[in-house]
Amino acid sequence: MKIIKQLLFVVLAFFSPLCRRGAGGEAFCQKILKDTTFIIVNSFQPTIADAFKMNDMPVVKDTVPPPPALHYAISAKKVFTPFNMDPLKPAKMVGEPLTKLYSSLVKIGGGNYNTPYAEIFYNNLRSKNISYGIHLKHFSSKATSEGYGFSGLSDNQIELYGKKFLRKHTLSGNLDYNRNLVHYYGYDTNAVYPENKNATKQYYSRIGGNSALQSHYTDSIHANYIFKLKYYNLTDNYKSSENNLRAEGDFSKYYKKYLVHIPVLVDYYANKFDTFSGHSAIVALNPHMSASWEKWNTRIGMNIVIDAQQNSESRFLLYPNIDFNYNVVENIIVPYAGLTGGLKKNSLNTLSGENPFIVPNAGMKNASTKWDIYGGIKGSISKTVSYNARTSFGKINDMIFFVNDNSDSLKSGFNTVYDDVTLWNVHGELQYQHTEKIKIIAKGDYNKYGMTKELEPWHKPLWQSTLTANYNLKNKIVVNADVFVYGKRFSYSPLQGQGSGITITTSKRNVMKTIVDANLGIEYRYSKKLSAFLNLNNLVFARYYFWNNYPSYKFNFLAGVTMVF
Repeated sequence: MKIIKQLLFVVLAFFSPLCRRGAGGEAFCQKILKDTTFIIVNSFQPTIADAFKMNDMPVVKDTVPPPPALHYAISAKKVFTPFNMDPLKPAKMVGEPLTKLYSSLVKIGGGNYNTPYAEIFYNNLRSKNISYGIHLKHFSSKATSEGYGFSGLSDNQIELYGKKFLRKHTLSGNLDYNRNLVHYYGYDTNAVYPENKNATKQYYSRIGGNSALQSHYTDSIHANYIFKLKYYNLTDNYKSSENNLRAEGDFSKYYKKYLVHIPVLVDYYANKFDTFSGHSAIVALNPHMSASWEKWNTRIGMNIVIDAQQNSESRFLLYPNIDFNYNVVENIIVPYAGLTGGLKKNSLNTLSGENPFIVPNAGMKNASTKWDIYGGIKGSISKTVSYNARTSFGKINDMIFFVNDNSDSLKSGFNTVYDDVTLWNVHGELQYQHTEKIKIIAKGDYNKYGMTKELEPWHKPLWQSTLTANYNLKNKIVVNADVFVYGKRFSYSPLQGQGSGITITTSKRNVMKTIVDANLGIEYRYSKKLSAFLNLNNLVFARYYFWNNYPSYKFNFLAGVTMVF
């Protein structure tokens, strides 16, 4: 019914006049249509048609086309591929550039006491095959000590040397000539005065040479060795002479973890003096073995010696050779101990080198250290400070001592006496080094002698100490200084007198004063080729006696220049 009402409303609205108002309010209407007749046959029956479900399923189409099927075949064919090797250059370590070498060095200077000085070195430049050179030196002085004789001296030296570098060996050799002149000036000029200076002159003229062949194998299969042959002839102003021929060798080879050494020595001497002549020889064999572990180092061996003298029976001597150390804390604390011994040859060459004022025909005996037991501790306190403290106790037969000889009023030099002694030594050393700029070393020794026949250890200090310092200021100014002190010493002087028509010999025991001395050396390097030096000696301005009745020079200096070209 509701639907019919709505249909009628539509029809009426459709056929009713349509009106509208104008701008002035007037109304405008459409004309009325003519009458229309509607015939309704039946009432309106609305229906809805059946719905039909769509059964099509959605399909996703792939946008990537499938790969096409390919069909192919391999046709075998040989291809020529050559292989060319290009050599590689050997790798080289790039280091600092080699410093420029100069072949010649000349030092010229002079000082008080009428002291000229000259020294020349000449070497070939850098070479992988050979090294050779020459060395010349002259130093002299014309000093006189108040109340004593003329004490002038001179040292002259000529030396030729060279080395030939082979693949696994080094061949070396040298020829040298030395002439050292001194005067016996230990006499009282108020009592005796020589007519000329030659009456107290003594010189030692030495000419000699040596050669050596040394191997340099770096593997443990080969044995390394070194052979040395030496000869010299020494004469003095009083027709004394000494000829020495020395041959020695050392063989070393690893056996498992042990390094075995076999040193061999043959040392022959022929001496001639005014009163006697003689021959002597020393034959020695010193086999020993060294081993090292992580913290342990040791050496075990022995020294077998035959001491043959023309005027006495030959001696067969056996000495221990044992050393041991243990690194407790990475080179900070390293205790060590050992037991050693050996034979020391006292010859005209060694005696004149130690005391040039010995009298002609001085007696000579070989000193035998039967045993020497030692122990100590060494190490480093820091990167710049290291130390070493050591004590030893030994038995020495025929230890040499120098005593005054007044048998000749002009040649009042020193003779030798020998005694069997025990020696207890305490040694201490402390070193400070800061790079290459500063280095300071302090050393000290205390000695206690147990004498058998002699009253005192003549001219041997009971204690001594030294202090050495080096300072390098930017390699421009180099300063060297040292201070040394020798403690209490004793000297012995035999005295002769006349009594009841006979000669009476007595002796005098002297206590020598403590020696204190200081030296200073300064070098200013103007350039690499030119520098100047100044050496100041005996800065305490004291006249001390290292040998009894032989005073030292007081303050003295030496200044000069050094040239390199």
